[in-house]
Amino acid sequence: MPLISSNTLHLDTSYQYQSTEALFDEYFGDEGGTTKQSLSEAINLLMRGEYVNVSEQRNVTHPQTRSYHAVVTANRRDTRFADTVRKLRSGNWFGATGKPITAVVNIGVGGSDLGPNMASFALKEFADDHQSHSLNVHFVSSMDGGQLYAVLPIIDPETTVFIIASKSFSTIDTLANVNTVREWIKPQLNQEQWLQHHVIGVSSNAKKMGDYGIPEAHQFTFGEGVGGRYSLWSAIGLSIALSCGLHTFERMLEGAKAMDDHFASAPASKNLPLALALHGIHNREQRGINNLAILPYDGRLRMLPNYLQQLDMESNGKQASADNHAIDYPTGPIIWGGFGPNGQHAFFQHLHQGYDDFAADFVLVLKRNAPTFNSAVAAKLAEQQQLSVANCLAHRRLMWFGAKNTESPRDHYPGGHPSNLLMMDELTPESFGELIAAYEHKVFVQGVYWKLNSFDQPGVEKGKKIALDVMGSLNGDADTAFDESTDAIIRRYRNM
Repeated sequence: MPLISSNTLHLDTSYQYQSTEALFDEYFGDEGGTTKQSLSEAINLLMRGEYVNVSEQRNVTHPQTRSYHAVVTANRRDTRFADTVRKLRSGNWFGATGKPITAVVNIGVGGSDLGPNMASFALKEFADDHQSHSLNVHFVSSMDGGQLYAVLPIIDPETTVFIIASKSFSTIDTLANVNTVREWIKPQLNQEQWLQHHVIGVSSNAKKMGDYGIPEAHQFTFGEGVGGRYSLWSAIGLSIALSCGLHTFERMLEGAKAMDDHFASAPASKNLPLALALHGIHNREQRGINNLAILPYDGRLRMLPNYLQQLDMESNGKQASADNHAIDYPTGPIIWGGFGPNGQHAFFQHLHQGYDDFAADFVLVLKRNAPTFNSAVAAKLAEQQQLSVANCLAHRRLMWFGAKNTESPRDHYPGGHPSNLLMMDELTPESFGELIAAYEHKVFVQGVYWKLNSFDQPGVEKGKKIALDVMGSLNGDADTAFDESTDAIIRRYRNM
């Protein structure tokens, strides 16, 4: 079995069309294109914090945040990060009216929401320091206010701290939510009380946090070279530490650092992120498969598909090279998926018997302990985990081998769908950190091969600019003409 392992993560590529070694020779040959030597140089630059995001002319530095020491050092060396987490988790942060804080709301979008939300949910049961104080951490991202509708009725302005998480501290989605919160708190707090006692800022832009009125002691920064979708390891991970505790957060960072070391040193035949990248390139270019289904078979990882959508599609969904030349070949695939056991009762029918080609990454946890339950309940939970393992292996096998039946089309399963199996003996903060870092490095390798800048997002920025023009027309501040459909809807909106 072609099993590739790092410290706590294992990759089975048995159900792929070629070996990792053959693909490495094919795609990173020593003549033309991206060679093995140039890939090695790119990896070394990334690990040293010297790989350049050419669009923004800054070094890419997210691997340098993979230590608790780095996060603390970035915030004035006086352990304010640790002190803030301990203060809130112990019930020793008091609001403007003297009541202890019992809720935290992280307001962010994209990388300021997807990674922290995913990690907080996945690692919640590993919460450390055995606090007796109850601290509920919520996440709000949607610009339409839908999540505020759900969160505001269950929190109290006097006992809630809001984290404004935004790399630029100018993201319109995030500030729209913040502006609504500023109105909501007015019956009980004035603006100065709210800013002084109930707001924390996390951003690369300390000046804008200060201009907004957030006290310096409540500002947490991270480097400009840390891209939003790579930022959960940095101060953006404050909400993770608040949800799970400092020790768990540090263990997650250690897992990511272990994957960095593996990626930088393991030979090609045993390099887990490289193998993921190579099989992805082959399926995209040679098999013509334009999508990858992410299928976690552990409920704690159910947010993984959403996170990987941003990580992969925002990084490598490009039609121009890093040096701004048009390209005429496919790049990153469409990423989609869902919680595997539930998907079996939804979209798996199409996967098994539909006409479309796809590739899949199955993510499996073999064992789950249940220390907080009595032995009888723990045994039943172990049986459920076993059921999940069995279903994961069965469906993955059927997608690859199929089940031929020439007499009954209804009972024919064509198979032939390639997949990876990413497997952990147990989900721990370390194995979670390794998993996420492995995907980051996979995306990096594919970006290098396709000659992309995986660290910019010009399509996103263009859409935001058009939205501002449309907003002006919706408000009546401008009378810009767009197209027949858009103009008609704007008129309908303004007439309501």
